[in-house]
Amino acid sequence: MNDKKNEITQKKVLIIDDEDVICKACKMVLNEQEVICDHCLSGEEGIERVMEQDYDLLLLDMKLKEMDGMDILKRVKEEKPELYVIVITGYSTIANTVKAMKLGANDYLSKPFADHELIDAVNALLDSE
Repeated sequence: MNDKKNEITQKKVLIIDDEDVICKACKMVLNEQEVICDHCLSGEEGIERVMEQDYDLLLLDMKLKEMDGMDILKRVKEEKPELYVIVITGYSTIANTVKAMKLGANDYLSKPFADHELIDAVNALLDSE
C-alpha cells in the first residue's frame, strides 16, 4: 500500500496539554492516521518523556497550568533540536506565533482546530523526513 496513511506508519508523537479532552481527541485523530501517540497532562512530565524517549513530533500547548509552553519549547529545542514541534493554543497572537517560531516551532495551530488541520500539519512535517 502506498497511500498517505502508510507513509507515516510507526511515527511517534507526544502531546503535552493540560486538557485531557484535547489530548484524547488529538490522539484519536492521529491514531486513525497510524501515528503512535503518548500524552502528558503536565509540562514537567512532558519534558521528562521527551528527554527519555524518541519522538518524531511534539504537539505542545502554550498555556499549561504549571508551566509556560514557551519555556518547554525552548528547553526541548536546546536538547533535541531535530524534534518537530507544533504549538497549539487557544490564545493565539501574532507576537506569540513569532516568538514560538523563533524558538524553533515548526508550525502553529490555533484552538479550536479541525481534524484535517491537525492531520495536514502533522503529515507536512512527518512526510518531509
